[in-house]
This record gives sequence, C-alpha cells and structure tokens, in this order.
Amino acid sequence: MKRFIFCLLILTAFSCAKITESDIPYSPVYLKLDLRYQDKDLVGLLNYKTYTTKRSESDRLGYSGVLVVNGYDGFCAFDLCCPHEASRSVVLVPDNTGHATCPQCETVYSTAYASGAPMSGPSQYPLRRYTVITSGQELIIQN
Repeated sequence: MKRFIFCLLILTAFSCAKITESDIPYSPVYLKLDLRYQDKDLVGLLNYKTYTTKRSESDRLGYSGVLVVNGYDGFCAFDLCCPHEASRSVVLVPDNTGHATCPQCETVYSTAYASGAPMSGPSQYPLRRYTVITSGQELIIQN
C-alpha cells in the first residue's frame, strides 16, 4: 500500500505542466458596446474594432487598449499589447482576415477563433483575453 501511494505521488508531481503566461501587468477592463449605433461596424464576420481612448467615465481599457473581433466563435476581446514585447507602446495591428500582427517582433496572432494563439513569430504566449457578455444588441467586455 505504501508503494502504491508513493508511486501515485511521484506520478502526480511529474504530471503537472508549467503554465506560461506573459508579463503584461493586470489592468481593469470594462466596456459597454451598442451594436445598433456607435459600434455597428462590428456586425459582420471577422469585423473588428480597437478601443484605445475612453468614451465614458466608466470605461476601462486594459493595458494597451482593447481589440474586439466578431469571429467564427462569436464576439471575443483581447488586449492590444503584444505579450512577447509586454510594452504598452507596442500595439497590435489587426486585419479583416482574423489575424493581428505585432509591428515590433512580427508575431502573427489568430483572433478569428477566439484563441489569440501565436501562429508565427517568436512569441510563445497567447493574447490576453477578456470576457464578452452578450445581452441582445449590447456587449459588455470585462475581466
């Protein structure tokens, strides 16, 4: 019995995988978007919009701003900071193909399927993702 418990403990210790996370500091995020008026350009597959300045007093824009994408899995939101660079001044450049590219390290991230995973380039970290709550024609983005 002792041998069984010892083997179980050893297997448990070696089965734990290291989780890699970027050095982007935590920053609060809260955005309320209206798909009927001010944010209607998000309607349509692979449409995106970036938010880098506050529109109301309650807005919180994360570390470098927020990227909202209408992807294949619905609406998703990411921080605009490249996780490889982890610098507020290095902001991703999104496009209508479901990708966002870092102008500094040239890593290309997938935004079409809500993963934010790096597709090419030196980054090993995915984009910081935020929660999107859909309520009728409104989106609430928060962390």
